[in-house]
Amino acid sequence: MDKLLLGIDFGTSTNFVTKYDFNKKDAVAVANMGDYGNSNIFENCIYIESGKNFVIGQPKKGVNDPWNFFQDVKRFITSDDWKKKVPNLNDREVTAQDLTTMIFSAIKTKVEYSEARPVDGAVITVPYAYGDKYKKRLKKAAEDAGIKVIQLVEEPVAAAISFGIFSGDIEPDKKEKIVVFDLGGGTFDITVFEFQKNDQRHAKIEVLNTDGVEKLGGKTIDELISDKFRETLGIEYCDFSNKKEESNFRNKLNSVARDTKEELSFNELADVYESFAINLNTEELELEIERNDFNDWLKNNNIIGQIEDALDRAIYDIDLEPEDIDRIILAGGTSSIPLIKEAVRDFFGKEPESKQNLGELVGHGAGILAGLSADNSLQYEVIRKTSKDVGIATGQKFKRILHKNERYGAISTGYKVKLSNTESALQVTFYEGISNRIEDCEKFGTATINGQLFSNGIIYISLMRDKDTGRIKYYFNDENKIEIDMGFLQDVG
Repeated sequence: MDKLLLGIDFGTSTNFVTKYDFNKKDAVAVANMGDYGNSNIFENCIYIESGKNFVIGQPKKGVNDPWNFFQDVKRFITSDDWKKKVPNLNDREVTAQDLTTMIFSAIKTKVEYSEARPVDGAVITVPYAYGDKYKKRLKKAAEDAGIKVIQLVEEPVAAAISFGIFSGDIEPDKKEKIVVFDLGGGTFDITVFEFQKNDQRHAKIEVLNTDGVEKLGGKTIDELISDKFRETLGIEYCDFSNKKEESNFRNKLNSVARDTKEELSFNELADVYESFAINLNTEELELEIERNDFNDWLKNNNIIGQIEDALDRAIYDIDLEPEDIDRIILAGGTSSIPLIKEAVRDFFGKEPESKQNLGELVGHGAGILAGLSADNSLQYEVIRKTSKDVGIATGQKFKRILHKNERYGAISTGYKVKLSNTESALQVTFYEGISNRIEDCEKFGTATINGQLFSNGIIYISLMRDKDTGRIKYYFNDENKIEIDMGFLQDVG
């Protein structure tokens, strides 16, 4: 029997799981995962019934028991301060990473029950804009759930593979520059690729540039609409005397906001009517919202402005013009909002494309990549690049050593450092980011320099992102450029 290899699109709002079909040479959805009728997409939420029973993809479970119900955990996985007590775990305190492990554990259990065999490995998607700390914690969460992680892959890379390989519109042996515009539930990524397909089993994808906004997505728009509704009701969250009632109000308000957003994505008018329990009284929300009003909210709150700025950076930073782009691929459910599609079309001067359910594109590509680990008949070369600069602090400034858009596997030029004390070890902290200010960058690894190896006190630090693991490797060179391979950076803290 062929291996059970999964592609898991772990999203802010929703998840989608595929498996690689060795006969079809393609990834297909794992059946019975979803809670939306015939859809296999399911909400990324978890209800903890007990220490052994985790219910995923069923938001209704949280309506009457919000203290044991969690969503949006992806947004908090890198936080060291986000902790919650769970009554059904005997008030044990959990982190977002703990909850992510529980979600992966429930996914694994559900897949293995459906397939009647164990999971052999998975490719898991990550936003391009997210840093090293998030990737490490996500991988650890999956491994703690008993899932072997074949690799982590950036969401737009997975989307490009899914679209490019299986699009009959892309001519064989012709190079095309493609933009993946991936606006999902919680993150926004733009990735520019050069794509060449020889045939269905041979293709080459090279990342040219990446950009985006780390915390912009469908959830941002839901929160915007929720605030509009709350203002209409004349309610502040501090008005609630009961924490459970406040939590129920937030959840219900967000649900109504999400439904309104989806309604206005397909219709010109949305009728909103809902009642809310507020301090033991009932308040009614009754509104008629036109799409033009919705569009004004997106413009006036800089949603469209942030998108246009990111498009500018993604194209002009690599000396391209919008007309140089052959195709624009939409991914992520929030990309379906008409005003957002219009902004993309106006920027490039051509219609963006979407060939299948936008929420399935990324998971489909991840499943294909999972199959590549075991199916030698497919030859897909994916050239990945660093999405952020990596370097060290010099005072309050960030000194880049490994630059953005360096190929995985390429070693940076050496950065000269003079040791003040060659008799003792020196620990160097590394950061990643795109800002010149060190406070805007994220710590993610350390290395220890043995000063006795460098008698003249002068060293050159070089870095590379490993093409197989994605981890940062560091090298020390002496003044004569003799290379000392020191291995991988250790996690901070």
